[in-house]
Amino acid sequence: MTQLAFALPLSGLLVGGVVVIIACACGGAAVILDLDLRRLRPPRDRRYALLERQKDIAAGLGWPWPRWVALRLACVALGIVAAWVTGIDLLYVLGPVAGWVATGFALAGVAANRRLRMERAFLGQLRNLRDRMAVSNQSLDTALQEIGRNPGAELVHVLAPLARGGSTVANVVEMGLTARSPIVEQAAAVLIWTRSRSSDFLIQTIDQVLIPVGDAQLAVQEEGMVTLSQQRAVSVAMSALLIAMLAMVLRVDSLRAYYQSVTGQIVLLLVFGLFAGLVLVLGQIVRPGGWTRWNLRRLAEEQERLGG
Repeated sequence: MTQLAFALPLSGLLVGGVVVIIACACGGAAVILDLDLRRLRPPRDRRYALLERQKDIAAGLGWPWPRWVALRLACVALGIVAAWVTGIDLLYVLGPVAGWVATGFALAGVAANRRLRMERAFLGQLRNLRDRMAVSNQSLDTALQEIGRNPGAELVHVLAPLARGGSTVANVVEMGLTARSPIVEQAAAVLIWTRSRSSDFLIQTIDQVLIPVGDAQLAVQEEGMVTLSQQRAVSVAMSALLIAMLAMVLRVDSLRAYYQSVTGQIVLLLVFGLFAGLVLVLGQIVRPGGWTRWNLRRLAEEQERLGG
């Protein structure tokens, strides 16, 4: 047994130990969470869920969609460069995949935090809208334009459509589509629906529905963000440790030659697969729930048809 152990490459023993540790961690986390593995399979009727998720992250960052796609593609290119530098053929596949996934994972938390700040600022602008209509006696169209001209730092990209001329309903629809936020979309739907009604009714709706419901939604999201932040911190720490270990191993010529071989690449594939499984299991502790999206364009068309 001792002779066999010495016959095995040192890198194989090292990576084998890492594989066993990660596999045990995945199994232990699945047992503790009582995880139903069937939940990991996405429903068939949500084929565009991943694309919508990426658009939500871009909107949360306040970036236009082309900029977000360009960043993801740049990280894919970096993965290819890393494969070329190391000379490991498997990294031509794993590198781009890791670059694509890691970018979204790393910035998802930043986007979520920024969206919370945006939504909190938006509720403040709803109160401002209520005051302009109730105290200053401004019309809805005038008040929305004034708010669009002075949106504040967190709402520049969201409220920019309100400062434009033309149809107020079309601008409100554009605001909701730009924000990609449940609070903003709900407010946009209410503004479209109540535009043909009295100002007093809209003020009452803002006071009794939009602001209380928005505050409750923010409170729930903030509680979930605490756990999500901890999950992301653990995943980022594990990722940094794995990258550091891989970088140190590849600095040694003999170990780099081993990982360039077929056996070494199989071991590397197992390590990355088990690591991805562990991160996936951790992500099941708290999952952000979906929210009902309003079809604002259809709502606006219906209101126009009814003479709203």
